Amino acid sequence: MKFSFKLKPFLILSICFVLFTVIGTVSHEHGHILVAKAYGHTTVLHYGSMDYYPSGYFSDEDYTGLVELHNKYKGKEKKDWTEEDLKEFYNRNQALRSKYDREWKKGRLGIRLGGPIQTMLTGILGLAIIFYRRLKIREKGLRTFDWLAVFLSLFWLRQVFNLLVSIGSEIISPNGTWFSGDEYYLSKDLGIWSGSISLATGIIGAVIASIVIFVFVPKKLRLSFIASGVIGSGLGFILWMYMLGPILLP
Repeated sequence: MKFSFKLKPFLILSICFVLFTVIGTVSHEHGHILVAKAYGHTTVLHYGSMDYYPSGYFSDEDYTGLVELHNKYKGKEKKDWTEEDLKEFYNRNQALRSKYDREWKKGRLGIRLGGPIQTMLTGILGLAIIFYRRLKIREKGLRTFDWLAVFLSLFWLRQVFNLLVSIGSEIISPNGTWFSGDEYYLSKDLGIWSGSISLATGIIGAVIASIVIFVFVPKKLRLSFIASGVIGSGLGFILWMYMLGPILLP
């Protein structure tokens, strides 16, 4: 059977890739958040990242004092501040660092690990469902639930995407760092080669994606599926990271 491009499936699948790109990004950050909350931190979700703060940080008088200073000089640069307020600003910042430095480090490795683990476990769940239903898939083809499992399994593509983007960025604009993201910092935290986790998970992700696409996606839809993945994921990334995300989750 020859490969063929089908417009309708391409459009439907592209929309699915847009949605799952957004879902994958936000759920990844919730992986970090879940672990941070387990350590008692207060968390803030943004469109492409998350922040965490030690318990009681936002009610600390030094923090509220900094907020008052920022509101007082809203829209102005530090050079426009009075010497007295600048001194207060730096003193309060130093006080916050001294009081919360130890708490901020609590669970840092686990929090950093939470995002990738969430993404990869979701991918494993999708792959497990596909293999569990493989006989029915061969007999009746992919049903709606099976397609859901396909998209979940492709959460592993995040590992491939991050690896390729970090390597590509170094080739285009060299800065001495071939790897980036959570995996890079996890490797640094663990004291191993900086590309260890990025490379390992990227290869695993590529293998899993290849199995899903070239074994389970019907050959008659394969070209449309691959094209929709490239277009839909790229469009989803742009829409969320540069347009909708900054508005909905600044």
